[in-house]
Amino acid sequence: MNWWMTGLLGLVVIVGVGGIYLWRSNVPPRPSVGVATTLISGDETRGYYVSGSGPSIVLLASAGRAASDFNELVVTLDESGYRTIAIDPPGIGDSTLMEKEGMTGHDLARGVNEIVEKEVPAGEKITILGHAFGNRIARTYAADYPDRVSATILAAAGGKVAIHPKAAEALRHSFFTFMPDWWRRPKVRYAFFSGDNPIPDYWMGGWSTGTAQLQGYTTRTTPSEDFWGGGSAPMLVVQAMDDTIAPPEHTAVLLKEEFGDRVTVAEIENAGHALFPEQPEKISAAMLAFLAIHHPTDR
Repeated sequence: MNWWMTGLLGLVVIVGVGGIYLWRSNVPPRPSVGVATTLISGDETRGYYVSGSGPSIVLLASAGRAASDFNELVVTLDESGYRTIAIDPPGIGDSTLMEKEGMTGHDLARGVNEIVEKEVPAGEKITILGHAFGNRIARTYAADYPDRVSATILAAAGGKVAIHPKAAEALRHSFFTFMPDWWRRPKVRYAFFSGDNPIPDYWMGGWSTGTAQLQGYTTRTTPSEDFWGGGSAPMLVVQAMDDTIAPPEHTAVLLKEEFGDRVTVAEIENAGHALFPEQPEKISAAMLAFLAIHHPTDR
């Protein structure tokens, strides 16, 4: 084969493989459970999903992740007599990706409150639930709008102590969806999953770099003291015991030491930062026991 034919074949292979990875990098989140709903606020659109009936629980997902990460939990909460409002963050689904300049966590909490004001009758309180980055906004919301909150639930609740460099690198590489799975899967596992727990397909896709960049910016512009205490409502900390990003000594232990009886800790063994796909039954049981006391249904 002539050298130019060999070169041409090599170029075709490179372009083809590159095209496959670029295509994979655009794999969207799985569909969310619930009725797709939008709220228009000025030039911004906020997308969210409403399901079930009963006392309202607002759910806020992890960095760069969609509301659909809560699908299984939503089904359980709905079946247990709760109404869920799972919100897509800016840049995912129907939610507009906002300009990050000047943004803080308080702005993201304000966006959540606009949805709450639309969906939840005046005077009725909610439980606000945040996973990973979402717990920062959940706590900011509870601090900024305390009259609206009956309870706060935090999963993977970091925010005060810097992430260990190895875990931070694995978290960053999890967003490199243009890389092959054989390279990226170990990064996702180290950052989000415990041991040999299976990584669902939807956790290999559905990552939004633009959303994560906005959220990272608000992390830098919002001091931890603005949200750390999470207002004054009772707080459940769902603590994955194998979490490399938000280990117990940096999260549940500190919160319990500082806020005492206001904080209930549910320790979840064999779970990492992703938490929900790893131990769904244990997490649901802990949440429902807490809700039965602090945000009960009529059942």
